[in-house]
Amino acid sequence: MVPNSPAANRYREIAIRTATPLQLVVILYDGAIQALQEAQEHLRRGNIAGRSRCVNRAVSLLSELQASLDFKAGGEIAQSLERLYNYMKERIFTGNLQQKGEPFAEVAALLDNLRSAWRQLAAETAPVQAAEAFPAAAFPSTPASAPPPTVSGFRAQA
Repeated sequence: MVPNSPAANRYREIAIRTATPLQLVVILYDGAIQALQEAQEHLRRGNIAGRSRCVNRAVSLLSELQASLDFKAGGEIAQSLERLYNYMKERIFTGNLQQKGEPFAEVAALLDNLRSAWRQLAAETAPVQAAEAFPAAAFPSTPASAPPPTVSGFRAQA
């Protein structure tokens, strides 16, 4: 469980404010996975209120991911992610209703796979984004006219 101290909250706030759009997607996945893990722990302890808070947070984060989908640019990828996010929400609601942890674990595993892919994509595009933020002389191997990276399926909301 991540500490909820003022310092930890400030660190998260700074991380979010300085993140690239790809990093924000990873942050949303991290939050949803953490919420589902906490929901499982609350389920084991019989803490209904805690479980409900975590379930609501996970569903809210999935909804935020859905809201960032760009169906025009993303085409089939965005549509597939939309269906997957809807499936995940259904599984979370099922787990909460039936008071079973397996659906939470299933969704957390799906999110972990997606997070890994987005984390890798964010790492691969970081040098290009850094080159855009600093003068071309700082990165001589990167052409100054290189187009910015795009992510099919998501709108850049930085």
